[in-house]
Amino acid sequence: MLLRTIDKQGLFAWMLLSGILSGVLMIGFEWNGWVCAFLSINIVTFVLMLVDKVQAVQSGRRLSERSLYVMTLLGGSVGMLTAMYTLRHKNRKPSFQLVVWTLVLLQLGLILYESSFLTSFFYGKASF
Repeated sequence: MLLRTIDKQGLFAWMLLSGILSGVLMIGFEWNGWVCAFLSINIVTFVLMLVDKVQAVQSGRRLSERSLYVMTLLGGSVGMLTAMYTLRHKNRKPSFQLVVWTLVLLQLGLILYESSFLTSFFYGKASF
């Protein structure tokens, strides 16, 4: 069993709230779908880190680090880093920081790779 029930519920809430907020942003501001998805995923990631921080202070039920890693991996890296340093949550734990920063660098590398591949593909320099 990879995730506990609370983690599954947290990830489900994260996906649901991100989708709703993304739709609201698309309708309200008529922005690009990718921009709305990026913003909403990161806003909801930040909010869930805030909830986890409150639960930590009150000794309540918390999300596992594994579920926070999943949120980071699936696009919430900006929200995760912002929450870590503005809320001072999980910022004293080197193992958590190492994994989060590794995921961020992995995402940046993937973005750079994809953007260079797409640029070369559209300008006819790509080789398969």
